[in-house]
Amino acid sequence: MAARDDEMRQDQPFAIEAKGLAKWVSDGNEKLSILQDIHLQVRAGESLAMVGPSGCGKSTLLGLLAGLDTPSQGEVYWAGEAIASLSEEARSLRRNGRFGFVFQSFQLLPQLNAIENVMLPLELRGDRDARSKAKAMLAEVGLLGREQHFPATLSGGEQQRVALARAFVVTPELLFADEPTGSLDYESGARVMELFFNLQKSLGTTLIIVTHDDSLAKASSRCLRMQAGRIV
Repeated sequence: MAARDDEMRQDQPFAIEAKGLAKWVSDGNEKLSILQDIHLQVRAGESLAMVGPSGCGKSTLLGLLAGLDTPSQGEVYWAGEAIASLSEEARSLRRNGRFGFVFQSFQLLPQLNAIENVMLPLELRGDRDARSKAKAMLAEVGLLGREQHFPATLSGGEQQRVALARAFVVTPELLFADEPTGSLDYESGARVMELFFNLQKSLGTTLIIVTHDDSLAKASSRCLRMQAGRIV
């Protein structure tokens, strides 16, 4: 049965694929290369960690894969579909409810409490059960009883767990994470990492992470190392 499942996955398009990606910027006189000749393929349910020194292009690549930026050259595919053929509105519609995002800075809305922050992506897609689903996901990340707390009254680890709950509550097909444990102490980071991969595996989410955290990289299915805008 496992072999048959593997064969079926081989026949499916990659969850995300990059072919010949390059990114550069120009000040009118000089062209600065940020990424060069990037090729990668990620299957559904896989977790990929992108590591490398600061300034090597990891976050730029993450933004291109998520469709938040456009490449200077090359193409990104979501489930076999070239995203260059989509308008920005169409890309946003594809991302809504299918993609999740987790950032080092949490990016919670300060005027919303924990449950309201988690409810937000559900409400944006018109989910009538937003509150009950958000409460269940907060319980999943160990924050039951903290629903009414605002970000300013939560610790860094708690804020990142709210951010995880918000990202996973839509059951995303793809989740992009940029240094998700980068601003946390060791204990909080370890707790967030454990939750992160437990949720990813239980929901079958495809995960792409930019990280300097060796523990996160080792826990991923694959690790991709970058240097000076290239995969090495």
